[in-house]
Amino acid sequence: MRAISVKSADVLEEELQLHVHYSFGMEQYSDYVFKPGGGDVYSVTIVMESSDRVIDQVTRATNLFPGKEFILEDLDMDTNVTTTYRLKNGEVLEKKFNIG
Repeated sequence: MRAISVKSADVLEEELQLHVHYSFGMEQYSDYVFKPGGGDVYSVTIVMESSDRVIDQVTRATNLFPGKEFILEDLDMDTNVTTTYRLKNGEVLEKKFNIG
């Protein structure tokens, strides 16, 4: 199983958080009602079998928010390895692995 967390690097207005949530397609995966908060970073965590599709989807969707950076953490719960992606303008800026 994978635990995938996505958050904005900066504080986003409530309306923009909601736009990000639906643009990233998170409503398809989250089993709770997303409640954006004014003056907070956007943040959501989902759990699923495979993360590849979500990573690709979120990476492409960051292009809809020019200049905004997002952090995606992909935790493989079986191996306890986390892969952290810095995403901006539809591209992966950095990819790091953390064990343990």
